[in-house]
Amino acid sequence: MVGKSGKNSPFSFVNVARRKKNQKIVFIVLTAFLALGLVGSSVLWLFSPDSSPADMGQAQQEIPLDQQIAALESQLKDEPQSPELLGQLAELYWQAGRGRDAVDNYLKALEIAPDDIKLRQNLALTYYLLGDYSDAVQQIETVLAKEPQNATAHYYLGQFYAYRSDDGRDVEKGIEALEKFISLSKEGLDVDKAQQMIKELKSNPN
Repeated sequence: MVGKSGKNSPFSFVNVARRKKNQKIVFIVLTAFLALGLVGSSVLWLFSPDSSPADMGQAQQEIPLDQQIAALESQLKDEPQSPELLGQLAELYWQAGRGRDAVDNYLKALEIAPDDIKLRQNLALTYYLLGDYSDAVQQIETVLAKEPQNATAHYYLGQFYAYRSDDGRDVEKGIEALEKFISLSKEGLDVDKAQQMIKELKSNPN
């Protein structure tokens, strides 16, 4: 799911001592991806926009990833200003291990549709998983500037601050954002996860 170069991979660690913590970071953020339906959720809208989720899952298994990418790239030649297609292609690039291409496509899509919150959140998550923590924070803060009550954005921001592995890590800001998410969402699986994260961060902030 990540690029081949060490810079592009969330599994490239600064040193061995950080290995377990970074594995936990990746797990938490990937859990967020899955819980919020941001991985592969819209990949096959191009092929069958009226398909049910089950149909989409079956179709995705039947169509090789490189063929899905080729089909979207071909359609984009006819519709180069489609943010939806650019976003779908970005998702496929990520799944193919082409993280930087995914970022480029999200940026192109946002040039066309700068107010698209989902695109910007997906870009933020991609930046984070590539290790571009400051860019990830910047994108999610842009979302919150437009939508201060966006619970999902607070959820991401909390993790971006609390679990980044560079000098920008700020556990207090992370906890504050996660608590804001909880206050907005009230209940649910992600609220339970956020509460657990806060508990662990307070007991072991380092």
